[in-house]
Amino acid sequence: MPQFQMHISKKEFKEIFVSKDSGGRDGELPSSSKTKNVYPPIENFWLPPSVAEKMVDAPRGGGLGSKLLQPLWFRRPSKGSLKMAMEEKHDPKEEKAVDKLREMLFLDGKLPTKFNDYHTLLRFLRMRDFDIEAAKDMFSKFIKWREDFKTDTISKDFKFEEKEEVKKCYPHGFHGVDKYGRPIYIERIGMVDLNKLLQVTTLERFVKYHVSEQEKTLSIRYPSCSIHSKKHIASTTSILDVGGVVSNF
Repeated sequence: MPQFQMHISKKEFKEIFVSKDSGGRDGELPSSSKTKNVYPPIENFWLPPSVAEKMVDAPRGGGLGSKLLQPLWFRRPSKGSLKMAMEEKHDPKEEKAVDKLREMLFLDGKLPTKFNDYHTLLRFLRMRDFDIEAAKDMFSKFIKWREDFKTDTISKDFKFEEKEEVKKCYPHGFHGVDKYGRPIYIERIGMVDLNKLLQVTTLERFVKYHVSEQEKTLSIRYPSCSIHSKKHIASTTSILDVGGVVSNF
């Protein structure tokens, strides 16, 4: 079965509720309203290992092979307190492209351990229609942006004290999971008061807040949902409630 090791404080697990009574009704959208994806949810590619199957140790040493053949590890960068190893079945053609992209990035010195896993690299390949050079360029820009924005330390360094005031004029937050175990994010756009929002915070701080929340999703919400669902969760269901948008103009 999947093996996890977590040490997360109760404060970090505190649920972020949506302001102004989000409701909790179940049900699916009509088929005409459902979005169609070119690719299935990334969770479809993950299969938990059998109960008796082994966990393979990462090869030792500093050579190229040892770096490229490491099993999947997710870590919180500050503590390395979360470890997850899962056995996967991959499409052979996609796996070949991922291996090539991983090798190219590694040789260029642009492959942080935090993002060298199969599905992260696969996402970049899909976004560039499996053009490996284009995916490599996109990934490199992604890493550069994280460095410039200081994303790796934003959860520790950035404090959004005005969060509760912001949620009063921009109702949003995470609330439960969908039937596939993915966290549900809700924004009640029709209730947004932009003028009041800009009185309680700045655009720059609001952007930093959203980046820090996304980092929390990657390091806490997805792993928590994965443990609960007993399968890998790596995407979010988003609901944009546009009720009242017209009346706000």
